[in-house]
Amino acid sequence: MSTAAVSTHGPDAPVESSTDNPAKPNLSLALFVIACAQLMIVLDGTVVNIALPHIQTDLHFSQSGLQWVVTSYALALGSLLLLGGRLGDIFGRRRMFTVGIAVFALASLLGGIAPNPTLLLAARVLQGAGAALAQPAALALVNTTFPPGKERNRAMGVYAAMSEAP
Repeated sequence: MSTAAVSTHGPDAPVESSTDNPAKPNLSLALFVIACAQLMIVLDGTVVNIALPHIQTDLHFSQSGLQWVVTSYALALGSLLLLGGRLGDIFGRRRMFTVGIAVFALASLLGGIAPNPTLLLAARVLQGAGAALAQPAALALVNTTFPPGKERNRAMGVYAAMSEAP
């Protein structure tokens, strides 16, 4: 008699080894994606400050107009955050996370190629809207994806660290 593992679920069923645990890599990948998205959302609110002198020169912003480059993102994010959370409850957290990150990335591209102040400000508002969809969904995904205990605590710690990046 052979000592090889045999599946009782038919000839085409995969044989599981005690060392195969597909949940761990998937959880690690999920945490990595959520943490990167959270870091990107948080940094975008402050990293634009570094580019303000170049934005003012290239797009001919006034000093008061420059403040709107920063404020438009924060205003859109803060005012749409509750709506983003509710949409995640209605349409699914993973879906809203994905849509939010896609909107955020598209708006970042638009802002990067903006030829005038109006398009840059519109892109910043759109970035804030995308972040407002993704951010509550990311936190909810951490809470629902990771099992209670050590794994969820670690995931929450990573999420919190990314939230306090700047």
